[in-house]
Amino acid sequence: MSIDNSVKQKLISEYISTPTGRAKLAASMTQPLRLRRDYMAVGRKTFLVEQLPDGALPIYDKDPDVTAFVVGEEGENIVAITKPRRVIFPLFEIASNPEIPLTQIKERRYDLIERAQDLARAQIQAAEDERVFSVLDAIATTGFDSVSGGINPDIPVVAPISGAVLADAYGLIERHDLRVARVFMNAQDYTDLRKFGRDILDIESQRDLLKTGLMATLWGAQVIVSRLVPVGTVYATCEPEMFGRIPVRTELTVLSADDPKARTIGFSVFENLGIGAYNPKGLSRLTITR
Repeated sequence: MSIDNSVKQKLISEYISTPTGRAKLAASMTQPLRLRRDYMAVGRKTFLVEQLPDGALPIYDKDPDVTAFVVGEEGENIVAITKPRRVIFPLFEIASNPEIPLTQIKERRYDLIERAQDLARAQIQAAEDERVFSVLDAIATTGFDSVSGGINPDIPVVAPISGAVLADAYGLIERHDLRVARVFMNAQDYTDLRKFGRDILDIESQRDLLKTGLMATLWGAQVIVSRLVPVGTVYATCEPEMFGRIPVRTELTVLSADDPKARTIGFSVFENLGIGAYNPKGLSRLTITR
C-alpha cells in the first residue's frame, strides 16, 4: 500500500520535531539502506559476505603455498600473510554521517529519508569498494605464490582490449580449476567491449542487465562497470566463495545523530566488517596502456 506524498511529508515533519521521532526515522532507514548498498556496491560481488555469529572469530584456512591478502587494522592498509595456514581477518569500522540542515529541508522540498540514504549509501559503498580493489591490486602487484617466489597475475595490454587478451586473463584463473565469475572495469575501458559486436555482447543483454549494474555476460562471467575501478585496469575474479570473504560482525546500522547547535538533522550509519582474499589464485588483472 503506497502512501500519498503529502501524508508522508507530514509524518516526517512530525518525527523531526522530537528525539523519539528522529530515532524512529533512523530505525526505518536501516533495511532499505542495506538493500540499496547491496544493489550498488560491486565489492560485495567479489567476496562472499558472511555474517559472523556472536563470539565467533573471522578465521579462515588458506592454501599453504600461497599468500593471503587482508585489509589491516582500522582498514588503512593491506597485509600480506604467508604463514601460518590459518588467517584471521582483522575487523574494522566503516561509517558515514550524513547531515542535513533544518533550513534546507524547507528550502529544497526533498525527501529527507531518500536524501540521507543517498548520501550514506554513496559513502559506505565507496569505502567498501576502495578497500576491495586495494586487495586486488596488492595481489596483482605482489604475486601470490610464496613457494616459487611469486607468480604474477598481471597482464600488460596495449589498448584496445581484445577478446584474445581477455581469454588469457580467464586462463590464468581457470588453470587452478577455478571458474571466472566476475570482470570489473571502468566505463572508459568498457567501450572496447562494446566494439566486440553482437557475437559476444548483444544489445538486448546490455539493455536488460544495465538495470542491475551488471553490464553484460562474457563467457559465463558477469561484466561489472564501476567508477571506482581505475581507468586502464580490468580485474577478472573467480567465484566469491572460492576467492575470499567479507566477514560482518555488525551489519549496517543507522542511528539518530542530530547536532542542535548546528541546527542539523543527522544520522550515524556504520558497520563492522573485514575484507580479504585467502585464495589469490582466483585473480588476474589487465593493465592497459592507451
